[in-house]
Amino acid sequence: MEDKTILTTFMDAVGRTIIGEMTSDTDKTITIKNPVVIHITPQVDGANTRMALQLFPLFFREFLMDRSEPIEWDFLKSNITLPRKQPIFDFKLAIQYKQLFIDNIAPATPKAPAPINNPSIIKLFDD
Repeated sequence: MEDKTILTTFMDAVGRTIIGEMTSDTDKTITIKNPVVIHITPQVDGANTRMALQLFPLFFREFLMDRSEPIEWDFLKSNITLPRKQPIFDFKLAIQYKQLFIDNIAPATPKAPAPINNPSIIKLFDD
């Protein structure tokens, strides 16, 4: 089954570009599930400069008891700037966005080795 997630974008009151999945839209608010801030920085490589794109969650799931639970935020329309027409994002941006919220199984905590009851003493140096 193909994922039909449609990303919405807007600028907040301090000029950050935010994208996420819109779950509701009223006269006064929009609700965005798993919003992220788009951060673009120039990277100089010799004589060439290219732009690097990073996505930062608005709220890090590592702080939550259930890290797989999505977070929804209500944004007041009076405090944000919406585009006249929502852009259709390149599939690479959508993939990068989705990878932020994939439920990764945490590796099992390694157990400490069992204590040795009769350890053999190995001399590394002659006394």
